Order: sequence, then structure tokens, then C-alpha cells
Amino acid sequence: MSPTAALAAVAAIGLGLSLYATVFAGVAPTADREVADPTLARVHDIVAPAGVATPAGLDEARAAGPDGWSVRVELRAGTAHWAAGDTPAPDAAFQTAGRRVPVRTAPGQVRAGWLRVVVHR
Repeated sequence: MSPTAALAAVAAIGLGLSLYATVFAGVAPTADREVADPTLARVHDIVAPAGVATPAGLDEARAAGPDGWSVRVELRAGTAHWAAGDTPAPDAAFQTAGRRVPVRTAPGQVRAGWLRVVVHR
């Protein structure tokens, strides 16, 4: 066997193993994957479709979580607080994410607020 052919064979095997590892890493389930930030983005789209959050969409937003996870959605503006979904058990695996949002507290009244999700199993 010539040295060029041997180098080509080693390169082909290395490339094949690299492709296999890349594909496997992309489809293998992991326990520590990030679920809170993508869930927060989907919840924000539901609760604040025009950019201003309202408490009316909180119940619907609970369905924005990934399969196998439960979602608690919380919205605060000043002393007002709204929530939908179950509070996670003390021993539950959970992730949280939050962001500032404008909140409509009454017709024609918008206050600075906070939207938070707790994604738990």
C-alpha cells in the first residue's frame, strides 16, 4: 500500500468518526439542556403579542413548555402579581428565566413589569 493511500484511508476514518460524533451529539438527549430561555421567548410571544404584556394570556402560555415539563408563568407590575401553573415541588428539577416587560394594568395604563417562567418536571 502506498503512503498516499494510507493517509487517505486514515483521513477518511477520522472524517467519518468526526461526522458520527457531531450527529450523535446533536440528537442525544441530555438532562441539562436549556429549556427556560426558549420557553420564556414562547411565553412572551403569547402574553405580549403586541409588545405589552397582559395577564389574560397566562393560562394559555402554560402550554408553551417542552414535552415532559410543566410551566409556571408569573407576571408582576408594581405591587400587582399574577401567576398561572403549579409551583414546583421542593425536590423537583427546575429552570427559571425572566425578563422586563411593559404590563397593561388597566385600560390606558402601562407599567414596567417582570415576566418569569419556572419550567419543572
